[in-house]
Amino acid sequence: MKKNILPLAYILLAGGFAASTTACSTMKKETAKTQETTVSAPAPKADNTPETTAHDTDALLGEWAITEVQGKPVTVNGENHPKITLAQIPGQNDALRVIGFNGCNYLNGDWRLKGLSIKPAGEFITTLRACDDAPYEHDINIALDAVASYAPVDADNIVLKAADGRTVMKLRSRNLSFLNGAWKVARINGNAVPATADVRIVLDIEEGRIHGHAGCNIVNGQLLVNLDKGNALEFKNLVTTRMTCPDIATEQEFLLALEEASTATRGENASEALLKDSQGKTVITLTRLAPDSITEEEM
Repeated sequence: MKKNILPLAYILLAGGFAASTTACSTMKKETAKTQETTVSAPAPKADNTPETTAHDTDALLGEWAITEVQGKPVTVNGENHPKITLAQIPGQNDALRVIGFNGCNYLNGDWRLKGLSIKPAGEFITTLRACDDAPYEHDINIALDAVASYAPVDADNIVLKAADGRTVMKLRSRNLSFLNGAWKVARINGNAVPATADVRIVLDIEEGRIHGHAGCNIVNGQLLVNLDKGNALEFKNLVTTRMTCPDIATEQEFLLALEEASTATRGENASEALLKDSQGKTVITLTRLAPDSITEEEM
């Protein structure tokens, strides 16, 4: 069931909320109370963990889909898929802002990093919605509270571990941001697009939108990222104006290819991207355009 999710801008304000805010609560650990003592504490042991640099945190930045939590695969597609966004805190090379979504509520907190170690900087703040269909909410809250380190798997996947070494969460990067921007459609189903057709589009992953010039008409529609699968996407609700022109056949082929596209990959260089169908066949080849290549009318 689709839920009305609080906007991200709302939760970004969570860091400034007072502890008494009625819309949020904190995720607290049960800790034993300690009494004051005049006995001197023993000197701390030497910590040989290397310091964290800005370069160390680069691989963690961005939005991550939660693919497994507490050993359970996460299989909820669409905007209700649990995820985590990690952002650098300005001026603090060893600190990350953590914005999580557990399928129902948003969570906000900070992590301090030293090497591969993670230490929460205070408690997580969470919104307090009640949801009937958020099967991973409790496990994600518990896992975030237990995180003590991370380990890279590859360029697109990392794992979060508890202090005892257990993997409490697996994350996959939402790595389709390379599609953002203006593109020229160079080939459709392997065939070069006639220069007269001039098919140009703008893709916006964050807004979930495609718009541009389909060859004859202006096209607009939705771009949905499938978080259950790596690099998976879907174009839906495509609408166009209703003009005709000599290149209408190219436009129709282009629109059909968009509906068949199910994954996206980078091309041979940063100026090329490939949209592929469910069988792995390239249906659309894109080449990068300057940001101002799409006119306001086409937007």
